[in-house]
Amino acid sequence: MKLGDMIILHVLWLLCSLPVITAGPALAAAHYAALRIVRDEGGSVCSMFFKAFRINFFQALPLGVISLLAGAVIGTDLYLLSGPVQPKGAAGLFMLALTVFLSILYGILMLWLWPVLVTFENTWMGTIKSAYMMAASNWGATSAMILQDLVLGIAAVFSIAFLPQAAIIFLIFGCPLFFVVNAFHIRRAFDRIRENSSKEDEDE
Repeated sequence: MKLGDMIILHVLWLLCSLPVITAGPALAAAHYAALRIVRDEGGSVCSMFFKAFRINFFQALPLGVISLLAGAVIGTDLYLLSGPVQPKGAAGLFMLALTVFLSILYGILMLWLWPVLVTFENTWMGTIKSAYMMAASNWGATSAMILQDLVLGIAAVFSIAFLPQAAIIFLIFGCPLFFVVNAFHIRRAFDRIRENSSKEDEDE
């Protein structure tokens, strides 16, 4: 794995995400490239990225729009319920707890949705269901990704606020840093599926 590849991946992901509506295809392409990078399968990052961007465009586009809208709604609810219009009493606590629960489900879905999309052929709903099934059946990997992403996120915020010299790392690598780090866990989960499928084929 080359650090230069991660920098290129960050630039490509950022440029292709700028129109906002293409965030889904850009995420799919970035995760595809991240999986290839951690497998050390070689090839140009640009060619890998744009190949996945093109192939998955029409399926990733609506999923990206839906994901952005869902994230915006959940984020707005969390902000309002925890601050300006925080409701009182049991009803308020219930609404806050429900929103936190939904945000956790949303975060878990985002960890697996794009890698599943670029790896397996499925419908929109099938991809979402498969993402949750992967998260549940690989709970150790899911937990590890949640923890490491939280640590990286906190480190990014801390460095930007108090240690600008270290913040350059996050500015250079951006969100694809999270994708590549998570890809190590996702790769192992996908490899187990392939191994089990191969064994089943041999048994038949």
